[in-house]
Amino acid sequence: MKEKIGLYIHIPFCKQKCIYCAFTSFCNENKNIEPYFNKLKQELNFHKKEIKNKVISSIFIGGGTPSFVDADFIYDLLCFIKANFNVQKNAEISIEGNPDSINTQKAIAWKKAGINRVSVGLQSIDDKTLQKLNRPHTKKDFVTAIKCLKEVGFTNINADILIGLFNQTPESIKRTIKFLSDQNLTHISSYGIMVEEGTPLHKLVKNKEIILPDEDKAVSLYNIAVNELKKHGYNRYEISNFCKSGFECKHNLNYWHRGEFLGVGLSAYSFLNKTHFENTKSLKEYLEKTYEKKNIERETSTTAKEEFIMLSLRLEEGLDIKKYNTLFHEDFLKRFAKQINKLEQSKLITFENNKMKITNFEVSNMIISEFF
Repeated sequence: MKEKIGLYIHIPFCKQKCIYCAFTSFCNENKNIEPYFNKLKQELNFHKKEIKNKVISSIFIGGGTPSFVDADFIYDLLCFIKANFNVQKNAEISIEGNPDSINTQKAIAWKKAGINRVSVGLQSIDDKTLQKLNRPHTKKDFVTAIKCLKEVGFTNINADILIGLFNQTPESIKRTIKFLSDQNLTHISSYGIMVEEGTPLHKLVKNKEIILPDEDKAVSLYNIAVNELKKHGYNRYEISNFCKSGFECKHNLNYWHRGEFLGVGLSAYSFLNKTHFENTKSLKEYLEKTYEKKNIERETSTTAKEEFIMLSLRLEEGLDIKKYNTLFHEDFLKRFAKQINKLEQSKLITFENNKMKITNFEVSNMIISEFF
């Protein structure tokens, strides 16, 4: 049986840049959209021998804003991939989009191309907050986009929301979750807003032009979101991800379970044949130079163990002790007896069906760091 891998495709083009965005993305680069898609095909061909004996079980088209580009580019690229690579018949194929750039024509083309999951960036249901974040859409645009996707036949739809925004309250969190539940979505991703250096948000926070909740309040808002999501039938399966039963994102689960994945496009990251590597962040370099892998790092036993622990403990299902013992030829409970004892006494971990789980995700970073 051929090994399964995930495929990530980075589309860096946007209508406008959100003030918190630290991803590799660009506005006003429309002239480079077609050359970029041609380059993606060249890069995929570069990896052809490397993955010829593997089956692509999931494809995730992220960005940037993939819905911003003409749907023909997406359709053509997916046809190229299916014609030249082994794509699993029932592969999960996701695309990210913003509400303002999702329409019937694009949705039909995506459906025809085999896309079966759409992730829509909402972030907030408050139009003033969206404007302040420099988001290119309104709450009404989101409702219109979801209606459009459903009319075309999409049944697996995710929405992204941000937790820890300025002026966010327990009541506004509850209204947001109720609103999303009313849209009958299958998946909701709830991320804490990050203040990344170099972003406009970082400067605004530093100058006190924007005041974000302190850590304790942000944690409290997260807990409210978790409880409200559960109340509306969305179960947490990863720190920031919630879904109706059976609608977990397969592409991301592959990543969290340390499955192999190939990333193509700007700043894309890959893990193949026990080796990590990434791509350039420079659009000029990507378009003009011959493709080459960057920052190639062969996995060691230590880094593999650390990644296994870190990713496993982000999941609601927890760390599979038997799997760890089999993969790394050592007894997890003996190897980390001191750390486990300390965390158990503090009631921060629990054991169930030979799996170790975190009981308090709000301090997950502290718990995970105990093992390194």
